[in-house]
Amino acid sequence: MNWKVIVIVLLFIVSIFSHYSNKHKILSYGRKLDESRELYQSQKVDNLNLITTNSKLSSRERIQRLASQQLGMFYPANNDNVHNIRFDNKKKTFRILDYIVPSAEALTR
Repeated sequence: MNWKVIVIVLLFIVSIFSHYSNKHKILSYGRKLDESRELYQSQKVDNLNLITTNSKLSSRERIQRLASQQLGMFYPANNDNVHNIRFDNKKKTFRILDYIVPSAEALTR
């Protein structure tokens, strides 16, 4: 009879230890999950900032300004003298700008 009480007390102690051990693991995993969520949200904000910066840097207005300032190129405000030329359904197309002017420029797309 004495060994039955010892086994029951031992099982009770093991169950209490397991309960608190599991509770501790659940709490620590919950903290790690919260930290991961915060990190994810901060990464999303950083990604949005980088996308905004990329959009500003690759905007058509900025490219036109840099092309005119640094390369001496221009983009016509009037598209009357702009013609697209296609060659046998190939992917290469050429755009001729102001072909009447002697300094005509061809841009590949």
